[in-house]
Amino acid sequence: MALAEEIDTAASEINLQESTLLGEVLLAARIAKQLTQQDVSNSLRFSLKQIDALETNTFSALPDAMITRGFIRNYARLLGLDAEPLLAVYRAHAPAEQANSLVVQSSMQQVKLTKDSKPWLSYILGSILVLLFLLAWFFYMDYMPKLTNAPIEKAVPASGVTTPTIESTPLSLPEIALPAAERQTGVDGAVNELDASNASVTVADVATNTAQANVNFPPETKTEPELAGVQRNQLPPNTMADLTVKTVNMSFSEATWVSVTDKSGQVVFEKTLPAGSAESVEGMPPFNLVIGNAEATKLVFLGQPVDLAAHAKNNVARVRLE
Repeated sequence: MALAEEIDTAASEINLQESTLLGEVLLAARIAKQLTQQDVSNSLRFSLKQIDALETNTFSALPDAMITRGFIRNYARLLGLDAEPLLAVYRAHAPAEQANSLVVQSSMQQVKLTKDSKPWLSYILGSILVLLFLLAWFFYMDYMPKLTNAPIEKAVPASGVTTPTIESTPLSLPEIALPAAERQTGVDGAVNELDASNASVTVADVATNTAQANVNFPPETKTEPELAGVQRNQLPPNTMADLTVKTVNMSFSEATWVSVTDKSGQVVFEKTLPAGSAESVEGMPPFNLVIGNAEATKLVFLGQPVDLAAHAKNNVARVRLE
């Protein structure tokens, strides 16, 4: 009995010496490497408190055993030591430290499904199924009729077109006037040489020919250039001035890419210009400009300089000139 007590006392003294040896070995190796605790902290991302706890064997100030073993392994690798003997010393000491760890029990109570709660689950699933059915029904009633009626609505205007009908009632014309397609392009004297029988055209025949001419030949319409000329003449002076060609002047201190589009959206100028060059672009405003090097570009429009810095982003300016 006394012999067993002596063995237990010797084992406890050996464990105490080994646990003390862990911190002393790390401390001696760090001093031999001429490193400070701050140097170790910068290299391993440990806090100074954690390094001091390892060197003084204050394991209660360290995290759980798994994280602490990682600290010891990284510290030993930095100092060029074998980590396994140091980890063996820590494992012999770790159970006594873990016994003092706090056990936090969660106050949350797990909710268990019982027989009484199963009907509520059935009600929830049933409600979801009913909701999905209603959504599908509304979609079918609202969206599908639109798809089926769409071709019919497009076909209505085609079926509603009626062909013009010409009444066969004779028209009473004050004078005999032939259609333009039947007029002869001869000289004025050729009219007098026509036979008198050809000039006796009845009013009814003339009316029929006139009606056919009105059907076969659509009413004369003015061409687009004529309409544009009429509309331009009807515009006020200020509007006429806006339709005139304007000039954009540009100068470049560095190589710059420029793109210019006019009122119609057509690209009227697009080029990469060298440093020290200048260009002038004419067209109908408004102009849309994209300048690749805004800081090296000077822009003048209507005799006024344009501030490109207010329209630039990442040295690329997008400007609209009106």
